Amino acid sequence: MNTTTLREISLGAGRSDREPPAAWRTVLDAGAAAATLDMIYACTILYFRFGTSPQRVMQSIASGIYGKEAYTGGWTTAAVGFVAHYFILIVAAWWFFLASKYLRVLRERAVACGIAYGVAIYCTMNFVVLPLSNAPFGSKAFDLTISLPRVIEFGMHLVFGLIIALVVRRYWRRAV
Repeated sequence: MNTTTLREISLGAGRSDREPPAAWRTVLDAGAAAATLDMIYACTILYFRFGTSPQRVMQSIASGIYGKEAYTGGWTTAAVGFVAHYFILIVAAWWFFLASKYLRVLRERAVACGIAYGVAIYCTMNFVVLPLSNAPFGSKAFDLTISLPRVIEFGMHLVFGLIIALVVRRYWRRAV
């Protein structure tokens, strides 16, 4: 009789460490990890700087869809903002994963390419997505004033790109 203990299940016994997870799982993990770090960062910084609640942070994300009305929608629009936030970073992870299938350099130089991808994410969000959205602060996207919060925000985007690249590289190392 073959019995498996809870410890073996949690450690993944019976499963080869070289066996890659499904591609969709890799994309989901990479995007969700970056989105979670971003949400924790945004909620923490905005709470300590301005006393902004997490609900308001998520409503700000939803304002890209609903405009100023997002702030009167309560937890419903906050939930839309939460889902939209995760969707955006999961799609970003999906694009990186797809590109990494064809561009070996994305797998071999994951750190450098991840940081570069973080720059691309930052530029896309601040110079394309925000100006085209309904967010009331979207018109400020082209304000290039250098401030400590903006430098930290830029740095965090480098980390998001790095997370995505390292998770994707791990997939390819297990797949080969």
